[in-house]
Amino acid sequence: FGNLSQQAMTRATLAELNLTDLWIFDYVGAELKHTIHQASTDATFGSASLSLDYGEHTFYFVASRGIDPVVDTDAKTIVWSSVRDTFLASLSIDVQPSSATSQSVTLSRCVGRLRISATDVVPANAAKLTITPSTWYYGLNYQTGDAVAPGTSPIVVNIPSSYIGTQNLVTSCYTISGSSAWQTNITVSLVASDESILGSVTIPDVPIQRNHITSYSGGIVGAGRSISVNASDDDWVDDGNVNW
Repeated sequence: FGNLSQQAMTRATLAELNLTDLWIFDYVGAELKHTIHQASTDATFGSASLSLDYGEHTFYFVASRGIDPVVDTDAKTIVWSSVRDTFLASLSIDVQPSSATSQSVTLSRCVGRLRISATDVVPANAAKLTITPSTWYYGLNYQTGDAVAPGTSPIVVNIPSSYIGTQNLVTSCYTISGSSAWQTNITVSLVASDESILGSVTIPDVPIQRNHITSYSGGIVGAGRSISVNASDDDWVDDGNVNW
């Protein structure tokens, strides 16, 4: 057996991005040899030591702060009930007696981010904002990086009482995105406490891409318009703002 210490990103980077889960999958050919899962509360979060057979190994790494992850190693997928920032990488190593005993791995973001800015003054009876996509992806294939588990359910954002009477309600949501850019239709609705619709707008052909922020702003209840200034963070690529 060979001993190999795998370091996925750095502990500081994982913490700075508020990632909560790390998975490492070790394959020899088509056979899964090891599965490691670490939570952010683990003392070793961000690094792992494995005892490995000599030969060619391929490792797949996923780090995320998504909600309620479900891992299926038969399908080679991880699916979340709610997607948050997520990173992915793979690494192939020929383990031999002369191999290095430590490896460093850099993971890349595999989600797209949609930012919605409602420019209305939030009415007194507003309770939530719903974002309903024609397609949204909640999982990934950790070997291919493909987006899986498409859904169309509304993404619900409850509006705190402190926002009543204020302007420029801003929210973001995330979807797993494959390597190619794609498009989806989005309906944004402002919903009252009695579930009645206070206003709604549909945005066609919304572009989604890995590591890109797509921003839209405008009025939902009225026809008001405003200028929105956006700043990217965590090395996101900000594609600018579009008024609907």
